[in-house]
Amino acid sequence: MKYWIEARGDHLYAALAGRETAAQMREFLHAVQAACRAHSCPRILISIRASRPAFKPEDYGLSGYTQELVTPACQVALLGDSNELNAAHEYIEVCARQQNMNVRAFRDELAALQWLRTSRTQPELHKYRFTRTVVQGAPDEAGVYALWEGDELVYYGRALRLREALLERLGRDAAVTHYGWQLAADPAAREAELLRDFERLHGRRPRRNAA
Repeated sequence: MKYWIEARGDHLYAALAGRETAAQMREFLHAVQAACRAHSCPRILISIRASRPAFKPEDYGLSGYTQELVTPACQVALLGDSNELNAAHEYIEVCARQQNMNVRAFRDELAALQWLRTSRTQPELHKYRFTRTVVQGAPDEAGVYALWEGDELVYYGRALRLREALLERLGRDAAVTHYGWQLAADPAAREAELLRDFERLHGRRPRRNAA
């Protein structure tokens, strides 16, 4: 395993190659944490290359005894160099959001940097791949969800149990490519708000809501 960490103006760049074990990942995260403190920089781009995909949140400092390594004050962009690593990062992002951690997975470094520089402090409703692995990470609590077909947002919905509702749709909705979710104390009111915002911007409802 090899890694290097450097300050690049408004963010830290932390690269890791040849990671095989959870212990190696924790060693890397401890080094990232030390660099964050030394540079007083909470924005981090983590680029992982030529490494074994890891689907356990604790390997990324998101649960267990390594939870202190990633805090809500951090803004972390994950970048991989393979489809397998990117799929793992998308699942880790879902798990991170459930712990109120501001972690995002990217497949393009420029997009990751643009996000880091927007200084967002709260997770947002945005697109995840609509696959069983990623949907399994959604919370089974009340909230709203969005469905996309490619780049087109086609539906806003609500559910008392988001994961259950999304898994049901996954089995019967092959046209959907991406989804997003957001917890809501009043799902009906939040759904209505999202629909109003969409209609105000586009002059119509999402295609499937209109149907």
